[in-house]
Amino acid sequence: MIRYDGKYALGKVVKRRVPLTDFGGYDPDDADRSLPKSMCDEAFNFAFDRGRLTDGVSFSPFRQTLDDGRAQALPVPQTQFGEYELFAGKLKIDGKTRDVLFASESQRLSYLVLGDENATWQTKTDMSPGTFVSAVGYVFEDDDLMLFAGRGAGVYILSGSNGGQTVANALPIRDIRTYRERVFAVVDRERPCVWFSDAFDPYDWSVSLDAGGYIYTDGSAGKVLAIVPMSDFLFVVCEYGLYRLTAYSDQSSFTLKRISSDTGRIFAKSAVVCGDSLVFAAGDGVYGSDGYGVRKLTSRADKLLADAKDVSAVFWRGKYLACFDDGKSAPGGGDGAMFALDLDSGNIDVSRGLDFASPTALRGEKDNRLLARSKEDGAVLAANDRGGVYRKRFAYWHIGGIDLGLPCDKKRIVQIECRTSAPFTLGIVADGERHEYLFSPAIAKRLIGVAGREFEFDITCRAPSAVISPPLVTIETAI
Repeated sequence: MIRYDGKYALGKVVKRRVPLTDFGGYDPDDADRSLPKSMCDEAFNFAFDRGRLTDGVSFSPFRQTLDDGRAQALPVPQTQFGEYELFAGKLKIDGKTRDVLFASESQRLSYLVLGDENATWQTKTDMSPGTFVSAVGYVFEDDDLMLFAGRGAGVYILSGSNGGQTVANALPIRDIRTYRERVFAVVDRERPCVWFSDAFDPYDWSVSLDAGGYIYTDGSAGKVLAIVPMSDFLFVVCEYGLYRLTAYSDQSSFTLKRISSDTGRIFAKSAVVCGDSLVFAAGDGVYGSDGYGVRKLTSRADKLLADAKDVSAVFWRGKYLACFDDGKSAPGGGDGAMFALDLDSGNIDVSRGLDFASPTALRGEKDNRLLARSKEDGAVLAANDRGGVYRKRFAYWHIGGIDLGLPCDKKRIVQIECRTSAPFTLGIVADGERHEYLFSPAIAKRLIGVAGREFEFDITCRAPSAVISPPLVTIETAI
């Protein structure tokens, strides 16, 4: 005989000790209702690593590596409102190619040369009004140039030795890339086309048979959003599909082919090259293309992207990192969110409450880092693979609908054991009633005594860093 909530049930009591989960990852569509439950239906600011919950990607102030190997904090760019677009690139200065960071705001561009402990942000003001939203490096006459384009600002070309120059006849460009010695661009006009400069000359955008020009799409995929070079192709990313553009040896002829696809509306800044694939986010998921077809890479991101207002992505250490805002936030944090999709395993780690923007990859001689701009104070931040958070974090993990395979029977949770490196709270909801239990390195075992037909479990942690092993649950059932 066993008693639950004042009611008696005849039968033999069976006691089981099972893992709550193996922390397999995030999958909101997983319908398993038994234990151990591998996938969770919600998690953020945690990462899943070899069957444990660990620290997700976080950001802290960037410390550059100096020429002598020392680390040094960067000064904060002195922008008017602390808001700017962040880019990383290279300039040739005094005959040597140097890694440089750029901060673009309205009517001016600042840059800082990395590796020099005395370097400060230098400001350029000789450009048209507007904030640059796209940048690309270009080697021209043995000089490393940076080409910037933005909202109504045309093209601004910066040389480390010859200064800057605005291209007089450049169009209102919003995305700029290089492909086979030409500069290609997406222009703020209604017609779905791609523009290009004269071959080997980014200063000449005049339209003629032997200079620059434009290539029309058939318009069936909607407005042109972005262009991305990969291998022998230039991908033309449109609202609802892709085109593959190929230029031939003398740059005088091109072919444009529509790539068969069936996706939701594509986010303009989400398309990036990841190894040998172009990966992009749409309103209905994450997709990949090899230039000949499009396939969906995962369904785990569908619910994350359904409410996303915009997505900005970068490829970093084998993962597709997508930053977005979906109107949700973590307690005490900012309104930004990010998911990291491992392209090998398909696992997704989600971060919320972020206060950074403008992610960019610095692939420099001394520093190989993922950078972003702090929304709070304008500082340049760098991603940390584990721990070292810039702000106190709130991490959350949840599974629900657990009936242990016995949907009509009451079960009793007797005890839970868990090893952890930091304090966390385990929440249990049994038939709608919530209970909370604290675990820490000193408290690894708790007597529970909660009964119900269906359970939810969640883990909340506010520690700067934590490693949590799968909890072991002792359960009593009557048969």
